Amino acid sequence: MPSPEVSRVFICIELPSSIRAQGDELQRTLGTLDRHIRWVKPSNLHLTLRFLGEISGARVESVCSSVQRVASRVEPFLVHLSGTGCFPSLRRPRAFWIGVGENQNLTHLFKVLEDELFSSGFAHETRPFSPHLTLGRIRVDRVSARVREALASTKFEAAPFAVTHVTLMQSELRNSGSVYTPLAQAPLKLT
Repeated sequence: MPSPEVSRVFICIELPSSIRAQGDELQRTLGTLDRHIRWVKPSNLHLTLRFLGEISGARVESVCSSVQRVASRVEPFLVHLSGTGCFPSLRRPRAFWIGVGENQNLTHLFKVLEDELFSSGFAHETRPFSPHLTLGRIRVDRVSARVREALASTKFEAAPFAVTHVTLMQSELRNSGSVYTPLAQAPLKLT
């Protein structure tokens, strides 16, 4: 169980090793593009449902309970990862991502989670739900046309994978990169 200290946490869907391996392969292909791109470790690739930030240990325990309740009401489903893009735009990229195909089940999971978190005292997320896997973060305001062209022409396609549980994850920021520790895993509703 979580400690009474403050933890930086988020709720996510973890990925199968096959998807992480494909992400790693894509990162290696693009790895020498620009020294200002910080690639996410393949072991850290995930699909964020909700970032909660720094919260107390007591609140972490409350979120664990909320995640359990949400998971018990949502059936397992498939997710298809396809395509790539940049936030906020290709013209001024700050993050390079893999896209998630339109998925009503994933949107439903997000909405149920949002409602449960709201009833537990968290504010609603103000940004629209835009599911993606962040592959890399760009640490400069502008990148060369060569980098933008390479990012724009990058393709990604993966076989659908089954979502069977939701994870509450702790994130520790270190100089060597983020370290993620699962605090709780909640299986989706058994049919």
